[in-house]
Amino acid sequence: MNAPAVLSPPAPNRAAGGNFAQQSAYADDIKDQLFGLLRGVVSRRAPGALKAFSKSERDGTLDKADLIAALQANGIWFQLAGIAEENAMMRARRQIERTGGPDQVKGSFANVLASAAALGVATPEVSAGLNRLRVGPTLTAHPTEAKRVTVLEAHRRIYRILFELEDPRWTPRERERLTDQLRNEIELLWLTGELRLERPTVEHEVDWGLHFFRETLFGAAAETYGSLKTALLRHYGEDGVNVSPFLRFSSWIGGDRDGNPWVTAAVTQKTLISNRAAALERLVEQLRSVVPLLSVSEKVVNVPASFDQALDKALRCSGNGPIIQSRNPNEKFRQFFSCVLARVEATNG
Repeated sequence: MNAPAVLSPPAPNRAAGGNFAQQSAYADDIKDQLFGLLRGVVSRRAPGALKAFSKSERDGTLDKADLIAALQANGIWFQLAGIAEENAMMRARRQIERTGGPDQVKGSFANVLASAAALGVATPEVSAGLNRLRVGPTLTAHPTEAKRVTVLEAHRRIYRILFELEDPRWTPRERERLTDQLRNEIELLWLTGELRLERPTVEHEVDWGLHFFRETLFGAAAETYGSLKTALLRHYGEDGVNVSPFLRFSSWIGGDRDGNPWVTAAVTQKTLISNRAAALERLVEQLRSVVPLLSVSEKVVNVPASFDQALDKALRCSGNGPIIQSRNPNEKFRQFFSCVLARVEATNG
């Protein structure tokens, strides 16, 4: 199974990706090319392991070092195959939405609300249902999860590169650069210790859980609410349903005393402080990205008197009102959110 040196774009007959056969064909293409890149890494790093890695059965001629390398190569291959499958599934969902619209994506908010609207479910019923809705994903540091955050981050980068390589706009030179990045990530996986060699402390487990919030869950939560609001607007109009917060994350990490003598009251207190700090850091990050964008001048847009009152109060409470006003004259929205940013930063202290 030899892959080209540069990953190719999807073949025209596989570009649609809208049904299972096309999705499987696309996934097989990506797997073939990833296998070729991994095989190149193995040939450079552990050429003696190639025989076992390339065949389904070993012939018993490998020494211990080559056998260990072959097992490592197969472990990395299973990881890459899983990433390729995930990439193919998400690509198929995007294609379904491109060709049929968001209502055709099974299980999506748009799909469910389209069905509800078609059945005549009225706005008050939808609103009542959403008001009762409670979704509470719970994190746990399961002892069988031994992958290091470093490895999980490499998986995420590989997925993102595969996503970039879907785009047919790249020139051959640009595609070669992306393929080189992918090859480097696979080689980094080979060179990185995959598993934790020591039992993680509770503090390590807390950091591991917060990694997923910082990298994925904070953004995914916002996207979830955004998708729901867009679907409600699409099927129930401007005066439709208000969405109250229904998504609340929970975690056993740092608070589960069932069989873990290291989870003390002090550890739980430290965990809560870390969780609070992570949430505030996310707010600070988002506010810092928003403030530069709010360059709306009061000379162009009429500002309601109620907002002026709220701004005056925020400026007084900030302790830096004159500085904020002089830095952003006539930009009242930026002034207000600068005050909010200062307050959150002070809270995070």
